[in-house]
Amino acid sequence: GGMALVIDGKCGEAVEDVRKDATASNWAAFKYEGKNKIVLGGKGSGGFAEFRDSLPDDQCTWAFLRMIAGDQESKRAKFVMVQYNGPNLNGMAKSRAGAHKPDVERVIGQHHVFYFADDPEDMTEELVMDKIKKSSGANYDLGSNSKGYQTQAGDIKASAKSAYLSKEKETNITKPVIFCETALPKSTPCDLSGRPTVAAPTDARKNTDLKGKLDVEKWK
Repeated sequence: GGMALVIDGKCGEAVEDVRKDATASNWAAFKYEGKNKIVLGGKGSGGFAEFRDSLPDDQCTWAFLRMIAGDQESKRAKFVMVQYNGPNLNGMAKSRAGAHKPDVERVIGQHHVFYFADDPEDMTEELVMDKIKKSSGANYDLGSNSKGYQTQAGDIKASAKSAYLSKEKETNITKPVIFCETALPKSTPCDLSGRPTVAAPTDARKNTDLKGKLDVEKWK
């Protein structure tokens, strides 16, 4: 029950700002004003650390982050939707916030991963990047060290394959397939055993014209 959730328009504008390549903004956070209104809590261009420092520990914060994933060859923007339940958030507010997720998701739009945390120790850039890498099925860190460039393409192939296999496992049919064992409605079961499946030789010969002239008369 309760009132419908209201999400202030500035939230959507901030998301668009973070999404654009042309702007420096790379995070936007939304906070609650009362129980059923979400407003823009903050935004900035200082990256994950700045975002993390802004988080209150007694509220649910929703956020949209732009992270850069990739390696020397390809850097890509990855978008993350975050739900952070501060460790001192009360139970009622927790369940209310959980129910608001679809509405917040509509305002945020497309994102690569959803990241949930309710412990400050889980709210680290490393863990969020890890989830981004896992979700893309490939590990982009191709490796670079003081000795120069060292490829880890083999490892990446292996981890991509295992990511694929675990995804495949999720979609495979786990229950045995049962075929229909009864007659279908409106059809008559019939037994074909013991019936000749080809015409007898004498019948076949009737249809063969050995003289090379087709006797069309017999079909008229």
